[in-house]
Amino acid sequence: MKRIDLSRGWELHAPGFDGTVDLPNDYAVTQPRDPNAPGGASNGFFGGGEGRYRKTLALGEAPRHYILDIDGAYMCAAVYWNGFRLVMHPHGYAPILVDLTGRARFGEANDLLIVTNGFQPSTRWYSGAGLYRDVALWEGGDVRIEPWDKFVTTPGDGRVCASYTLSADRDTTVTVRAEIRDGACIAAAEEKTASVRAGEKTEVTFDIPFPEAKRWDFDAPQLYTLHTTVTEDGNGAVLDEDDTVFGVRTLTVDAAHGLRLNGVPVKLRGGCIHHDHGALGAADYPAALRRKLTKLREAGFNAIRSAHNPPSRRLLELCDELGIAVMDEAFDCWREEKGGSLNYHLWFDGWWARDIAAMVLRDRNHPCVFSYSIGNEIPESFGTTDGAEWSARLASEVRRYDATRPVTSATWEMGGPATWAERTEGYFAPLDMAGYNYLYRRYEEDHERFPERVIWGSETHAIHFYDSWQKVRALPYVVGDFTWTAWDNLGEAGTGRAAWARDGEIRGISLAPYPWRSCYQGDFDLTGRRRPQSYFREAVMLGNRPPRIFTTHPEHTGEGFTGTGWHWYDVHESWTFGDEYIGRPVRCEVYTDSDEIAWTLNGRALGRTVPEKAVAALEVPYEPGELTATAYKNGEPCGEASLRTVGRASRVLVRAEMPAFRADGLDLCFFGVTVADESGARVPYAAQELHASVSGGELLAFFSGDPANEDAYGSDTCHAFDGCALAVVRTRTPGDVTVTVVSRALAAGSDTVTAE
Repeated sequence: MKRIDLSRGWELHAPGFDGTVDLPNDYAVTQPRDPNAPGGASNGFFGGGEGRYRKTLALGEAPRHYILDIDGAYMCAAVYWNGFRLVMHPHGYAPILVDLTGRARFGEANDLLIVTNGFQPSTRWYSGAGLYRDVALWEGGDVRIEPWDKFVTTPGDGRVCASYTLSADRDTTVTVRAEIRDGACIAAAEEKTASVRAGEKTEVTFDIPFPEAKRWDFDAPQLYTLHTTVTEDGNGAVLDEDDTVFGVRTLTVDAAHGLRLNGVPVKLRGGCIHHDHGALGAADYPAALRRKLTKLREAGFNAIRSAHNPPSRRLLELCDELGIAVMDEAFDCWREEKGGSLNYHLWFDGWWARDIAAMVLRDRNHPCVFSYSIGNEIPESFGTTDGAEWSARLASEVRRYDATRPVTSATWEMGGPATWAERTEGYFAPLDMAGYNYLYRRYEEDHERFPERVIWGSETHAIHFYDSWQKVRALPYVVGDFTWTAWDNLGEAGTGRAAWARDGEIRGISLAPYPWRSCYQGDFDLTGRRRPQSYFREAVMLGNRPPRIFTTHPEHTGEGFTGTGWHWYDVHESWTFGDEYIGRPVRCEVYTDSDEIAWTLNGRALGRTVPEKAVAALEVPYEPGELTATAYKNGEPCGEASLRTVGRASRVLVRAEMPAFRADGLDLCFFGVTVADESGARVPYAAQELHASVSGGELLAFFSGDPANEDAYGSDTCHAFDGCALAVVRTRTPGDVTVTVVSRALAAGSDTVTAE
């Protein structure tokens, strides 16, 4: 079937908005935040409400088959077609196909209305609201391959196996030709003849020899296209065409060898991510996704876990391309309430099988998908109800559509550690892998009890990463480690915060009060700026990384420090403090796998320190100038880093991250904003109010990584956080696009890119 994009020109009526929008759209993120919002800190104090999206579709006079494809809508999306309500889909993240054919008016205008409800409280994180992912229309004839009715597998014996299900509205005989294409070249092909009957489904399968195929893996994610044509016998008319992108790879998992990709053992260097993009909210812009995934890849990650819901189609396509493994997750709750009285548990009984089918059928052709998860920290998994029965039921449903990938679930230690293994044994029994949230200390003990169990660290604390990763490296039955989280997310406000003794002790995982907006657990902040823990993780996971110096403000030297467990230390890349701190000790640290670090201050040797669990630390009396750390391995220098005292904030720097972007209203350009001194060096701790303007384009978002301020998303004003902010721009007009940022008492900055 032919895919027709429906992103342009929707009439939207939603809280705070009445006008025309293009998709993706999240109408919640620009609403004023409210300390009394129903979703509270879990949803970042954002609003929700009903959104009504309307669009007119003109269909040709000749009857055709039409299927509406909604890749994700939050939530309880009701589809009305020419006044008829066709479906209400409660899951806020699972895709849905809606057949429009029976109520279509051919040769006339057709009215499409999609109503979404951003119910709160309905989740444990920022959900967004509306049609935040792609919406498309599939058009086909009376013999067709419908969107999810194809499955490509590569068993590893030199074959590409494909199965197609043909739908027909009449009886005829067809020839189905499948061509494996490598770019413009046809690498292999096969044809089959099939008889189809009206109202029935007909399966056509292929076993295409392709021994010379290049394998898809993390370092070389080779992709091919299976181009399939359905022609009618007798007259040769082309009835349908389909293109499915796939990768040739094998995947096995067992306790003796762990995870093997193409026969080679691999460890998953993973990170959990939610679906929002800071001030863009849940809107699934492909440029924001590519930027996020590219930055994660560059920081050492080779895998992500979609938390805790099916990701978008676009994310999977990009992970296919970039060589990133995906743990594809279905649910955060089943029948028991969790995370809000209006959560999915209200609809689970009637929808779980349909949503499992939608996730697996849509995603099973993506080589990046390494596993399906049936749920995260499901209350039924704690061994008090019928969780084992439901685990078997859901796992079986996944395998009904795809038996080539392992099925898993993640849970944690509820009800006490002494009985945890016993209580969860039945829950894990039907699964191929067991996800351990924050339970790396149990790995060896549980392996003794369950020697065939394959384990993955489905969530781990950054602050304990050194120890958890050593176990991943040493234990073959542990296939990887997924930090919570790889990228900061809205909602779960303040769960990653820390505090000094003067601020009072933080206990447990309690959420923070308004104006906190984000979790603040990520290796990257909301804007995509790397936080110190990211460099620690890279040094531990990969090693041989250039050193970087981080310091604790001398105001806190010797002061007690606490956090939620998801926190990181209060450190910055700064050697700039007030004159009143001259002579006071500053804790300095380098994250490294080197043998030792040699320290110098303004050319004077301060001594050497040996890293302990990848942290080399030294207290240095403060004096302005340059602090340098030189890393040594086997007696030889292997890297150097310096911090310099900077001057007063005097200017704003604006730098585009790319030289050009597309003028299609969908592509985005990201402009980094820095508060700098006269020489252009970033001023640490700078928090000036900034104002942005754009010529030649639209300012879509302007924000910083601050997890707890009252800046309004959607405005042209924000406050710098640690001297940084980010502007996001789009345009529909080719030409120059200029972003200018001003701040009181600072020289303005600007940069220009070309929109093509």
